[in-house]
Amino acid sequence: MKNTNLIVQKYGGSSVASVEKIRAIANNLKTLHEQNISLVVVLSAMGKTTNNLIALANEFSPSPNKRDLDFLLSTGEMQTVSLMSIYLNEIGVNSVCLTGEHAGITTNSNHSHAFIKHINNEKIKEYLKDNKIVIVAGFQGVSETGEITTLGRGGSDTTAVALASTLNCPCEIYTDVNAVRTIDPNLYKESKSLHQISYDEMMEMAVNGAKVLETRSVELAKKNNIDLYLGRTLETDKSTGTTVNSNLDFEAMPIKSVASKDNYSIVNINAKNLDVEQILNIISNLNINYEMISLSNNTFSFSYPSNFDNQIKQEFDKLHLDYSILSNLTKLSIVGLGLSTHHNYLKQILSTLNKNNIVQLQLTTSEITISILIETKHREKAIEVIAKEFNL
Repeated sequence: MKNTNLIVQKYGGSSVASVEKIRAIANNLKTLHEQNISLVVVLSAMGKTTNNLIALANEFSPSPNKRDLDFLLSTGEMQTVSLMSIYLNEIGVNSVCLTGEHAGITTNSNHSHAFIKHINNEKIKEYLKDNKIVIVAGFQGVSETGEITTLGRGGSDTTAVALASTLNCPCEIYTDVNAVRTIDPNLYKESKSLHQISYDEMMEMAVNGAKVLETRSVELAKKNNIDLYLGRTLETDKSTGTTVNSNLDFEAMPIKSVASKDNYSIVNINAKNLDVEQILNIISNLNINYEMISLSNNTFSFSYPSNFDNQIKQEFDKLHLDYSILSNLTKLSIVGLGLSTHHNYLKQILSTLNKNNIVQLQLTTSEITISILIETKHREKAIEVIAKEFNL
């Protein structure tokens, strides 16, 4: 049974970017506390602190030791939780600040991108019994050998959902946007707010370029059936935000979103007398995440992130392969439950792009996603025409 009187809240870096913003959040937490709501609050580093710390480290080394860098970056969140707890205690609210280690978060030893292995929440529960607001540094934990680790970009989301999972309570993510949008408003200003979305749809959106929620956090929420809410910081009207859970609107229009990721390339290889298995071994050894593969008219092609261009060239030149690389591509992903059973949507999407002279270079489909590679110069136009076609 879920603990409905306990909430884990997370506030992003933009929400705690100044003294004034921290005070405003603290005053709101005080109000909730006075309503007998138990709170565990996860905080990110203030504003651009993490980027500034990385830049500072780069003054001393272009590629800092990852252990040392984790040690440095963890101080950003420690600063925020300390300040929040200091002010809460100042205004008469019992509060305690915890590092990831104090909160019982144990990770593997993969510095800069650690995964949580388990959480011992006994200390948090003790503080909650003492009627304290528990303020936890996001983004960090400690390895089984006692080393400070960080969870990677968006890691505070993961911290919050992981804690909510172990405490069996809802999780609320607060940031500077009011809801998950059908399309990034920076790419399409007329995009709409989504007030309810499934875990699977949200994960697909996150994986394919939507930047509102971190993928691992949504995966954790689904695994542990944790209701996840995203809203604007200090907005009291919950109807304006987005709830991510397993509840579905039956037979609703399946298309929910268009996400985009830039910096893709396609390599086309002359497949005559080609050892495809050898090529796949090279891709595997380079740890390249190839997403779309095609073999036709004696040409073997696959797409991949463009940062592997130079490595691809080096390896293929060694084999004297006849190949070409097409870069400056964008992957558009149309996301929605049941797309595979609504066959007309693929036809409608391709027809819409063709009418606007937007060439589709590669395409792949899954149960809830249709992904299409196009030239990046057509990205905004493609998003606009698809948005208008499906009223997104």
